[in-house]
Amino acid sequence: SLTDSIVANEMIQILKANNIEFKVQDTSKDFDASFANNSAKDSILIMINPNDFEKASKLLEENMEFKIDEIDTQHPLFSFNTEELKDVIKNYDEWHPLDIKLARYLLNKQNIIVENSEIIKQQQEKKLKAEKQEKSSSLTLVMGYLFCIMGGLAGIGIAIFLLTGKRTLSDGSKKYIYSKSDRNHGKYMLIVGAICLTFFILKYT
Repeated sequence: SLTDSIVANEMIQILKANNIEFKVQDTSKDFDASFANNSAKDSILIMINPNDFEKASKLLEENMEFKIDEIDTQHPLFSFNTEELKDVIKNYDEWHPLDIKLARYLLNKQNIIVENSEIIKQQQEKKLKAEKQEKSSSLTLVMGYLFCIMGGLAGIGIAIFLLTGKRTLSDGSKKYIYSKSDRNHGKYMLIVGAICLTFFILKYT
């Protein structure tokens, strides 16, 4: 989210000029009044379609005005070492465009340039890691089956999560969190849970 209205408006104008679809959400209504000096009370959230995120990030980095004299001297990036500054640039999708510009500026002062090939490699590795399906623990499976046999809704909840749980990747696509084997366990748990829950309902009602 953004608390600087000037920066937010600049981003909005760049997105509009390049026909990038976005939505703006005023998050000030979620502000906790007990934090009277918190700048988050004036913050807004700019939401971009995941499919346009990479394009939008590059456009914002290229077009947003950067003045080193206007950067807060207490900005965290000033305390970053060389490798940490490189990580900011390689993981541009996790940082504000002005943070990326500042990281580049600080590296340029050291005559260090992060090549596009390094950025692409990092993004590909992140995508592969995100796409990798998880393996549920034996304890999760045992507890899931046990709760289902007992007719508990907790077991059915575990089953549904194993069966349908998905994560959204940076390109907007969705992938199952768990392997096919675990999803099959989720399906079997759901069947067992439904049968046992029905049995207990009929028996005790």
